[in-house]
Formats: sequence, C-alpha cells, structure tokens
Amino acid sequence: MTKRSSVSDQEHWDLVYNRLYLEKPIYDLWLDAYEPFLAGTKNDAIIDLGCGYGCDTLYLTERGYRVIACDFSEMALSRIAEHIPEAETRQIDMTEGLPFAGGSAGAVVADLSLHYFAWQDTVNIVNDIDRVLKAQGVLLARFNSVGDIHYGAGLGLELEPNYYEHDGRRKRFFDERDLLLLFADWEIKSIRETDLYRYSKPKRCWELVAVKV
Repeated sequence: MTKRSSVSDQEHWDLVYNRLYLEKPIYDLWLDAYEPFLAGTKNDAIIDLGCGYGCDTLYLTERGYRVIACDFSEMALSRIAEHIPEAETRQIDMTEGLPFAGGSAGAVVADLSLHYFAWQDTVNIVNDIDRVLKAQGVLLARFNSVGDIHYGAGLGLELEPNYYEHDGRRKRFFDERDLLLLFADWEIKSIRETDLYRYSKPKRCWELVAVKV
C-alpha cells in the first residue's frame, strides 16, 4: 500500500519552488497558437490558475494582458512578485473554490495544473472556472496525457481510473474521452495531443481550448 507523504502539498510545492534559482521564468510558446482566443480579452482579467513559477504569467504580461497569477505555493507567488511585479498574485486552494466574482474573467489559463485531484474535485473546479468566466470567456489548458510515461502515467497505486498515488503524491492522467466528458457543457474549440519537453525529457500532454456556453 502506498503511504502518503508527511509533507503537506503546500510544503511540497514551496520546497520545489525554493529550489528554483532562475533569474526569471522561462516560457514556451504554446499560447501563440491560441492568440485569436486571447485577443478579445485585453480589457478583462486573465486568471493564470496554478501558475507555478509564472511562465504563462510572464508570457501574457509581456503582451499587455492583465493577469492574476494564482497558486497554492506562497514561495511560487513570491518569485512572481519579484520577477513580474505587474501581475497580481493570489494564494488559493482550488478545491476550496475560486475567490472571484461570477463573470469577472475574460480567460483562464490552466497549464498542467488540473491533474492533482479526484474526479469529483476536478469536475467542481471546472464548474467554478465556468462560473468566474464572463459569457463567451475562454479556458486554455494543458493536461497530462495517459501516454505521459516519463512523468508517471500508470505508475503507483491507481485510486480512480487514470489517477495514481506514487511516493505520497497524487496525479491524474487524461485521455480524450475524459476531456470530452469533463467539458461536455462547454464549446470545445480545439483539442489535440502533443509533446513538449520538461527537464530534458519528453512530456505527452493534451492542449484544450473551450469556450463558456
């Protein structure tokens, strides 16, 4: 039986970001392909949900967007405040609800941040994203693929289909069916499986663009 770590999730992520000594976040250009979906949000807030070190926050602020960077880790947010002072930061726990008014955001970016939760929690978070988006607001997201073998797909104790616990940490992997089910009430504009590189290893993921109906 897999044993849960004695280190809390928040402590874990604070330790992760404390080890990063980068002078500034480094982003890839995955959002370039979806610029038409972002173009209409120049006058609205964009929520970077589970922003981590702030790669997408930096990408967006450099292009003139107003970003609210949200993460569980206080350490991650302190790095963002240091390197991207024009971004607003909020420390949040997604499972406790998003602390934003309904219809207050033009877009939400969730880049590899929605894969830590049980299925019902994931559904609740997606529903809350829907709530905070304005009409025709857009979600741009990346998700772990079930083919992400270099980053733990199929490894550990399976708690739910495609949801595993390994070394005390929990992680979900998605197939296309999962995403179509999760976003059944949205208008899916784009969904594709692709590769990126993290820490010199290939990572398999899904990119999804969905619009609030």
